[in-house]
Amino acid sequence: MNNTLNTLMLGERLRKCRVSRKKTIAEFAELCGISNRYLSDIEHGLKSPKLDTFVRITNTAGVSADYLLQDSLLSSSKESLVLDALNNLPQRQKELLQNFILHLAASLE
Repeated sequence: MNNTLNTLMLGERLRKCRVSRKKTIAEFAELCGISNRYLSDIEHGLKSPKLDTFVRITNTAGVSADYLLQDSLLSSSKESLVLDALNNLPQRQKELLQNFILHLAASLE
């Protein structure tokens, strides 16, 4: 792993967050206070957001910075990455996985 920002993976994860929240680029960009074009460029890995914009994007997406940056960081909290990944699933898939985990945990007792 090198010490640079992986803009392609950041953009891909951001797009998945936006889509899972059923927001268009225009809707999500408005919530973040940025232009549609700028958001599109970030999602395609063409631009990296400034820090204050990144914070707005992360808060709007409802995920941790670790989740969006996991390909660029040397270490990330596995627990927060799992929770963020779970939260980005569609509601039905999230419920199925939560039920599976609860049943699995109960069977291990």
